Amino acid sequence: MIGALLAVGGIACLAYGAWNLRPAYHVYRGETDDVVSVERVDGPVELEGTATELAGTVEAPLTGTPCLAYEYEVEEHQSSGKNSSWNTVDSGSAAVPFRLEDETASVRVEPAGADFALTTDERIDVDGGEPEPEPVRRFLETESDLESENRSLDLAVVEIATGNDRRYYERRLDPGGEVYVLGQTTYDVEARETMRDISAVVEDGPESPVFVVADTCQDGAARLLARRGLVWFGFGLALLAFGVVSVL
Repeated sequence: MIGALLAVGGIACLAYGAWNLRPAYHVYRGETDDVVSVERVDGPVELEGTATELAGTVEAPLTGTPCLAYEYEVEEHQSSGKNSSWNTVDSGSAAVPFRLEDETASVRVEPAGADFALTTDERIDVDGGEPEPEPVRRFLETESDLESENRSLDLAVVEIATGNDRRYYERRLDPGGEVYVLGQTTYDVEARETMRDISAVVEDGPESPVFVVADTCQDGAARLLARRGLVWFGFGLALLAFGVVSVL
């Protein structure tokens, strides 16, 4: 019975992993275009260039860095009986419209709904029972529903930390950095604000198989996106194999 349940769980993880590999597959198999060539193309496009400000920036929650897009993730070391593991307890993202510029022209990108693949990574480790650094404390007060793990038990003779260890991650798309976008372009004459702008917007849309924004090249974006699916794929294979062996 347990073997069958493990096998079913393994198949479910394999399916979930395969689904998460879709963005990587679509990124990897395509060819990038010059910005100037997609002005009147209503459909999927792939572009590489430099990300620049269009209408301001957004402040990254952990470092306060002005950026065009960010993701954050909080992992907590949790124990259950004899077992312990790092689990994600909070995550989020935000972005503002920006320009993608290459040697030919520039185009407006509306990143709402994008699957981000960001490499610019900041990590802050905080031990349970220790006060958080100021950026993390501010993050907990203003951006997150999590409470501080700066907790301890005072036994008069000794004080024992009772809070859980945490790892805080921040990934960003910074102005002036490399950017790759796979999305749907739509002709829009109002999008042209400078001489280099084309009359189009790249955004999420039904004709694009996925909508991806990355702070790296096409191949780098594919590798980043593939990691997510491969983790689940590998876990699923292990569960399936263990389940089959148990049944036999």
